[in-house]
Amino acid sequence: MTPKQRFRAAMLRQPVDRVPMFDFLFQRPLFTELIGRTPASYNARDAMALTRALGLDGVWIPFGAFAGWTPETLGENVYKDEWGTTFAVNEASWPIDAPIAYPLPDRAALAGYTPPDPLAPGRMDEIETAIAMNRALGDDEVFILGGVGGPLSAAWMLIGYEAICLALYDDPDFLTAVVQYAVDFALPAVTRMAEAGVDGMAVSEDLGSSCAGLIAPGHFRDIIKPALGAIISHIKRCGLPVLLHSCGHIYDYLDDLIELGIDALHPLQRTAGMELARVKAQYGDRICLVGNIDSSRTLPYGAPADVEAEVREAVAIAAPGGGYILASDHSLHDGIPVENIRAMCDAGRRYGRSPAAG
Repeated sequence: MTPKQRFRAAMLRQPVDRVPMFDFLFQRPLFTELIGRTPASYNARDAMALTRALGLDGVWIPFGAFAGWTPETLGENVYKDEWGTTFAVNEASWPIDAPIAYPLPDRAALAGYTPPDPLAPGRMDEIETAIAMNRALGDDEVFILGGVGGPLSAAWMLIGYEAICLALYDDPDFLTAVVQYAVDFALPAVTRMAEAGVDGMAVSEDLGSSCAGLIAPGHFRDIIKPALGAIISHIKRCGLPVLLHSCGHIYDYLDDLIELGIDALHPLQRTAGMELARVKAQYGDRICLVGNIDSSRTLPYGAPADVEAEVREAVAIAAPGGGYILASDHSLHDGIPVENIRAMCDAGRRYGRSPAAG
């Protein structure tokens, strides 16, 4: 199978020749060692090159920024993005910086707020670069996941988590209006990426902390689920499979997420109690499972043999019957030794070819 065929088959729980491999974000030392350059920011050219160098089967390329926009600098290592969110840059934040201030502190701010235009020029540049590079690979094409954000994640960037918690009780209509910005931006973004030729869509929507969901299931169903469902339904209408990226402890939402029609769930965070065997037993006949290799303990602090053992365990649990893609349980962050990343990929190729692969 080609990498693209293998990844798509696993997403749809169909037989594969071996377990596909993927990861969400890459660290700078890995870029430096494997492709000989260190990008200043996450970009399609380098992500595609590193995906091929690691022998991965899929890559995530998010919908891009407006070509005519430049960050508003507010101070040393502090800037405002095109949504109006203020971020601080530090050595540990690459490639995603930390928000420190928000453009919509209350309902009154909605009146003067204009969200970014998803049709602005330049937003497709990275997607088009990835697709062009992919076509040049011929039989080695990888599966390209276009990327959009989910409604709760957008609300976090626009009003902050404290304001979300207060609005759930004090002004739910305000929160409903805020999450609609995510829907209004995502739908045309998905259409554009689908028309350009991406193979699937990843929706980034963190719903859990390390020990529990971020909001009560009832609030999720009342406010977040309809907005998330609108995005997922549009992706499906565009003929694309859907991978949901949601960190944390998210058991409370799994039935709802599957009802919305997701095809794959990433990253099944071990340190948040997401047990691969439990999720496989309960949901493995309906969705593809992606991830669960511990990026908080085993990958950064274990020996290569520990990484190999964890990969072997994950494949044995999740690959039988199909519907498993090997990945870390978040991303390949800067704290992970490159040798352990290599060990994970080597083990995936070794053990993923067993009859259990599906």
